[in-house]
Amino acid sequence: MTPDPTASTSAAERGVSIVIPSWNGRALLERFLPSVLAAADAFKSACRQPAEIVVADDASDDDTLAWLAAHYPRVRVESTSHRAGFAPTANRGVRSARYALVYVLNNDVALDASALPPLTAHFAADAGAARVFAVSSQVYDYDTGRLTGAGQLSQFRRGFIGIHRRYFVESAAAEQGRPWLTLFATGGSSMFDRSAFLELGGFDESFAPFGWEDVELSLRAWKQGFEVHYEPRSAVWHQFSSTIKPAYSSRYVRTIYERNRLLAHWYHLDMRGQTAAHTGFLALKLLGSLFNGHWELWQAIPQALARRGDIRARRQAAATRPRVRLGAVLDRVAAELNRPGAKLLDDELAPRRSWRGSESG
Repeated sequence: MTPDPTASTSAAERGVSIVIPSWNGRALLERFLPSVLAAADAFKSACRQPAEIVVADDASDDDTLAWLAAHYPRVRVESTSHRAGFAPTANRGVRSARYALVYVLNNDVALDASALPPLTAHFAADAGAARVFAVSSQVYDYDTGRLTGAGQLSQFRRGFIGIHRRYFVESAAAEQGRPWLTLFATGGSSMFDRSAFLELGGFDESFAPFGWEDVELSLRAWKQGFEVHYEPRSAVWHQFSSTIKPAYSSRYVRTIYERNRLLAHWYHLDMRGQTAAHTGFLALKLLGSLFNGHWELWQAIPQALARRGDIRARRQAAATRPRVRLGAVLDRVAAELNRPGAKLLDDELAPRRSWRGSESG
């Protein structure tokens, strides 16, 4: 089904559902949930719209559910008895959401009290001709205060889509009339048009337990005529890898990351030259790993190839409907760096804004 790029969210009930996927996250929720509640209340006061908080629990075996019931009865909990991973858990939370806009949030993220209204403004009926799929917040490191997540740039280079190059926007330029574009909306601090999210099928659940599902879904949206935006005025603080690092070995994490990166490429590379370059450089990476001892790619390829039936079906389905080419998406987002006020994000230029400073200010 091809989305209507002029459709709005007016058919659903106005408001914001904050969906927090969580697994054994009681300690993190205890630290970060108060800021989420404060942001929800500030949104309701400023925008005169309802807001709810939904914790989508992924079969936690700590005391998350009992603790939430005792301390935060206003938080709605969607639980399951079988652990599934991030994508299925987030999808379940979005499906259960009551409101037209859904903010998917990691359980280790603190929100500035004013984080939500700038995001919802992108989905207004008069915000532009293109339908907005998602808007990503500006992310600071919780421990250091350094800006780490902003507008995501990319280029197809050496056979792969790079996703680690970013730009940021200084405050004076943040309110320019045209929205700022980003390649993808991060799965842990972005607002989605719920109807579009469900229409596109949500995060690919075969990417579970984690990794690249937000990139792949955003590429799917871009290629079907949606836009993905970055909002510099929505500030959040992320305590990175609070769930993944303690629970999984680094080798396992890298293997899953490589598997999902391959799947995203095999779904979305749409020109013969891209496929040829990808195949050639993938072979070089495999040869190189024989010498550097990084065997994760060798483990990832059979796992990805096991899904070749799904890959073939996805590519055949994409070929039957009009779409935007991957190269055009990458070029359009890359052009944002040429706009006044945009700066390439690196360690030297990265602004700092501490969470404590946000609380006191």
